[in-house]
Amino acid sequence: MTGVAAVPAAAVDPDAARRQAKQILGERRFRPEHVPRPFAGVLRWLGRQLEPIGRALAPVGRFFETPAGLAVLAVGIAAATTVVAFVIASRRSARATARRGTGARANAREDPAALEQAADEAEASGDYSTAVRLRFRAGLLRLDRAGAIRLGPSLTAGQVARRLALDEFDDVAREFESVAYGAHDAGRDAAAAARRGWTRVLTAVGER
Repeated sequence: MTGVAAVPAAAVDPDAARRQAKQILGERRFRPEHVPRPFAGVLRWLGRQLEPIGRALAPVGRFFETPAGLAVLAVGIAAATTVVAFVIASRRSARATARRGTGARANAREDPAALEQAADEAEASGDYSTAVRLRFRAGLLRLDRAGAIRLGPSLTAGQVARRLALDEFDDVAREFESVAYGAHDAGRDAAAAARRGWTRVLTAVGER
């Protein structure tokens, strides 16, 4: 049987084999990569400085692992949540108050008598839609000053109608909305009806 002849053990020099193995293992592919760590020294120093603090806080951490500690932690979280909710609600309330104050100051600067005069002038010039709009604004201001409504930027005619529950107001509000939000231009009769309608509304409110 033909085969490869074995190399006698005596033919291998142990010292030469060790040197060859050391040379092979010393090649770059057999050495671990050393990634530069520029902050390693700083991090080690910081770790040494914080170590006493960690030892001091260790009993606290162990306390919060107990049932009593967990109860205290839960109460603290609930209290913090309550405080945050209170702060958020306070800020929202302050913003709402500021908006109401701004609206009240704007309303105070508007003169319903001047608006009614401007409505009369618009009506005389044939601009009946503008007359209806101006008279409606003047009427709302008079209702606000009479204490019948609280006029604000978000107040709608529907809300005023529900507050007053007056057929007279429903009539003038219906005409105003058809002019302000629809494709309807007011005519002479509509402008005159708005003027008479607001007289009836304010009279009815004053009699309450």
